[in-house]
Amino acid sequence: MSARWLLALGAKLVRDVGALVEGAAKAGKPLATFGLDAEVRFASAADRAAFAEELTSTLAALVGRYHDEHAPGGRDHRVVLAIHPSLKAGGAGDTKPDRKEA
Repeated sequence: MSARWLLALGAKLVRDVGALVEGAAKAGKPLATFGLDAEVRFASAADRAAFAEELTSTLAALVGRYHDEHAPGGRDHRVVLAIHPSLKAGGAGDTKPDRKEA
């Protein structure tokens, strides 16, 4: 079910950012966003799990450091992070995970 949740989260991201882009364009104002994309190759499922755990704790600490519920004039921002297998290079129609056959 986590893959389905990830798809729903991705769809929400598209809807939200689309609405923000439209609103910023109508207002004639820039929209401050940030995106980050990276690939990592894990040696094992245990390494992937350890990475996810460390990433979760690091992100929680970072959010805790900068979040200020009562900041005058502050603006809420959403952070979305996803981890999924990479697709093989070769086109948008290739949906097989990037793995070497043994």
